[in-house]
Amino acid sequence: MFRKKFLAAILFCLVLIVSACSQGKETTTGKADGKLIKLTFAEPVRILSVAPFYVAIEQGYFKEEGIKVKIASGGGGSQVIASVLSGEAQFAVSGPRSMFTPIEKGKDLVAIQSLNSALTYQITLSKQYQSKKKVSKDSSLKDRIALLNGATIGTNLVGDSGDVYTRYLMKLHGIDPNTLKTVKLAGDGPKIGGMQEGIVDGGIASPPMGLQAENKGAGEIVINTMEEPMYKNMVWEVVFANKKYLEKNKETSLKVVRAIGKGMEFTRKNPRKAAESIASYFEGIDVDILEKSIIGLKDTFKGYGEMNQEAWDNAQDPLVEFGEMSGVTTKLDTTEDVIWTNSYIKEAFKK
Repeated sequence: MFRKKFLAAILFCLVLIVSACSQGKETTTGKADGKLIKLTFAEPVRILSVAPFYVAIEQGYFKEEGIKVKIASGGGGSQVIASVLSGEAQFAVSGPRSMFTPIEKGKDLVAIQSLNSALTYQITLSKQYQSKKKVSKDSSLKDRIALLNGATIGTNLVGDSGDVYTRYLMKLHGIDPNTLKTVKLAGDGPKIGGMQEGIVDGGIASPPMGLQAENKGAGEIVINTMEEPMYKNMVWEVVFANKKYLEKNKETSLKVVRAIGKGMEFTRKNPRKAAESIASYFEGIDVDILEKSIIGLKDTFKGYGEMNQEAWDNAQDPLVEFGEMSGVTTKLDTTEDVIWTNSYIKEAFKK
């Protein structure tokens, strides 16, 4: 009996030692939940262009990596940055614009994955406005962009990324960007309603707003911004975190990249299943519209989220050009491994 108790005591001590060693391998602000590490991801708003991230959650790819995800949604880019810098969120899923000003002020943020390889904004115009201008969605890109001359367009916030990138697009095609008037209409519903009531001539948003407007007869998608070559190669929604956190929690960061990369692959190959799995994230939107939107976006879900310097320059240059509006006034070094890196993707998916 004594021998059995002695052996049991030794086994118990060994279990404690092994447990302590395993906990000491990596420092993380996430708390263990059974075998799962809790991680919080901050996002500025619920948006379909980051569908692979939601798919990775719903298809269990994060769980396979031992991660339980909490999403802190809303508040725009400033709230995302506040959450990451305070440690309330370990990772952010947001546009690169969110990163630029804090980095300029000395914050060490690094993007480790891009959810999109192109700008996903669509510009939807009311049928009345198209008829008045005698230009349709089948006209040349230059003629369609010329429609914005003198137009009143709804956007989430005057001076937001939709506003800035649209004005830069106009400038690229020789249209005075100052002729565009933008009106704050936050959310898809107000933009669609604004077109129906004649308050605005159109709206700027990522999918599925355009298809919803078409479904309700309010307007038509006239411009996909990725039609512009510059915007076709551009980082748009990226996964980023504090550099120190990434270095201290490399294994966890690799798992995040791997889970999202699998989500990108699944979304590309299975748009219907992807739409069905994340329908609860977009209440009130028909699954068919979600599926059609994902099909329209799937070419932007390239590889596992690899990035390149030109894509970063294409994201940064319009913001600097309209610095008074965007708040981004200094061009940052976009060389690889400075504010962005593919190293986590390479290691997570090494052959």
